[in-house]
Amino acid sequence: MIIGIEASRANKTIKTGVEWYAWQVIQELKKLTTEDKNSWLLYTNKVLEGGLEMLPPNWHEVRAEWPLKYGWTQFRLSWELWRRPADVLFLPGSTLPRHLPAKTVVTVHDVGFHRYPQLYKKRQVRVHEFAMKEIAKRVPRILTVSEFSRQEISQTYGISADRISVTPNGVNHHMYRPLADSTLLENTLRRLRLAKPFFICIGRLEAKKNILTLIRAFDGFKSRHGVGDPHKLVLVGAPGYGYEDIQRAIKASPYRADIFELGYVAELDLPALLNSAEALIHPSWYEGFGIPPLMALACGCPVISSDAASLPEAIGPDAALYFPPSEVEALVSAMSRLVAERGLAERLKVAGVTRAAKFTWENTAKQTLPVLVNW
Repeated sequence: MIIGIEASRANKTIKTGVEWYAWQVIQELKKLTTEDKNSWLLYTNKVLEGGLEMLPPNWHEVRAEWPLKYGWTQFRLSWELWRRPADVLFLPGSTLPRHLPAKTVVTVHDVGFHRYPQLYKKRQVRVHEFAMKEIAKRVPRILTVSEFSRQEISQTYGISADRISVTPNGVNHHMYRPLADSTLLENTLRRLRLAKPFFICIGRLEAKKNILTLIRAFDGFKSRHGVGDPHKLVLVGAPGYGYEDIQRAIKASPYRADIFELGYVAELDLPALLNSAEALIHPSWYEGFGIPPLMALACGCPVISSDAASLPEAIGPDAALYFPPSEVEALVSAMSRLVAERGLAERLKVAGVTRAAKFTWENTAKQTLPVLVNW
């Protein structure tokens, strides 16, 4: 059987959530299939790199170059699938080619654009809604990353839950783990011009991540703790939709000198940042899973998270402090409690490492593989 995987997302140099999901699952599937009788194809719009190019004997690169910025999946990949058909196609993101094999599997990570359309560009909402309607009509098997998202997809688009398999995301435990090398931590902070103590938020700086509530809560926390409080807020992530409002909120903050925007940070630096932080704060309005909190848990970094959508399912009841995403004062109280309550941070660290151990990319791939090969 010939199994094709859309690998252009995984092959991006700068990766965020969906791109890392695609990369990790492909890499783990390689390990699981070195001796199977299938032929695995990685469809890409440029030369495979970053580890993807290391292919077992039964895996092959199919390079389908495309000069335009948009349209590769819909048009160029469609042509390749028509010209040299695969028996099964796996799409780690929800954009569909025009030409699809009858046996197609697509991953839908969440439907936040439907629940909170005001937090997305109007064009994005239209594109996502069209894609979901096409998926509902044309794709026999769907993967998603949480039971919450499974129910959302089924109820919102009238798709039978039997067509949807839950394959939770994982954590790279070789990278995200407690670090004892104080020199490494200090050098990373020095290079990024940071000093402890600080709260950290990892994710695109956009409306749907609820960064405005975080900035207001940081203002409230600093005000409550008075002159001389040393805590800082570190924002890691590229600007997204609604960034202008975030910029204005930072400039208006009386504590703007203690708010640091790092932009996109290389993944190699994230474990050191998480090991150094007082806590990761994840204030999102909506998540299909929520990878940054799991990265933090694996590092032994306490987590303060909104109680929205899938986040309690992924993080678990004992490994974080939760707050309603619309309640600034509830987040202020959680931050203050973490700093003041003796032993709380240590309890969260222990519970977090234990919780994160349940999530591995190997397990994600093991749950994905039968969906792809058993028809």
